[in-house]
Amino acid sequence: MHVSASALSRQIQKLEQDTHQSLFLRDNRSVELTPAGKKLLPIAINIVSEWQQFQSESQHGENELRGKLRLFCSVTASYSHLPELLAEFRLLYPYIEFELSTGDPAKR
Repeated sequence: MHVSASALSRQIQKLEQDTHQSLFLRDNRSVELTPAGKKLLPIAINIVSEWQQFQSESQHGENELRGKLRLFCSVTASYSHLPELLAEFRLLYPYIEFELSTGDPAKR
């Protein structure tokens, strides 16, 4: 979860202070939830789930750019320049569809 053990420990201590309850039973070999911790667990799971849903919706909202781009380029450019450009573009705009045509520009 990209959190150091000491940072996690501080967060747990703060949560226990805020709730005025011990949430974990700790000894040298194990950690278990207290009755208060067991009561808090489904609430915490719900909060995390709702947060993840919010993040997903805000990243893929209705304002996301969508559509089709038609591109024409030389065969050489399609191999040398286009892959890197399209990869970067695709990260920014995942809902854009590409239609690629190649050939000799002089014959277009």
